[in-house]
Amino acid sequence: MKLKTLLKNVISLLLTLIVVSSILDFIRKPNIPPEINATALYDLQGKAFFLPQLDQAKPTIIYFWGSWCGYCRYTSPAINSLSEEGYPVVSIALRSGTNKDVEDYLQTHRYQFTTVNDPQGKIAEQWQVNVTPTIIILNKGKMDLATTGWTSYWGLKVRLFFTEFFG
Repeated sequence: MKLKTLLKNVISLLLTLIVVSSILDFIRKPNIPPEINATALYDLQGKAFFLPQLDQAKPTIIYFWGSWCGYCRYTSPAINSLSEEGYPVVSIALRSGTNKDVEDYLQTHRYQFTTVNDPQGKIAEQWQVNVTPTIIILNKGKMDLATTGWTSYWGLKVRLFFTEFFG
């Protein structure tokens, strides 16, 4: 009997967390600027690219983070793993210093994902991103999902699964 009660309580807690998380994601949902497909982004090496140029075979992950962000320290390794698995990732380093500062941070942590530096937060402002980390999943050029705060590798994999097969 006690095990059954414990199991009910755990399931209830998990469902409550999912609902609260979904509500927070809805409230914090960023907006993709209408001109984003025509706006050049510049990686840390100064190479220009456009989001529509990225591989459209898989969903694209847009990851807003900061070197100062505590939750990002736990989310960035998951994003890096997904990048290594072939998912297109564009990360936006929000208010994290100069290009050199961001490059050093990425190198120290062995992160390989494409990064755009946003030292004054102008890109984040255009996208209405107010929380780090913010993860946006684009599927065929449209925002399919957005989530904020700490997210695990498996949480991201589940979101990507739903995006790929139901998006």
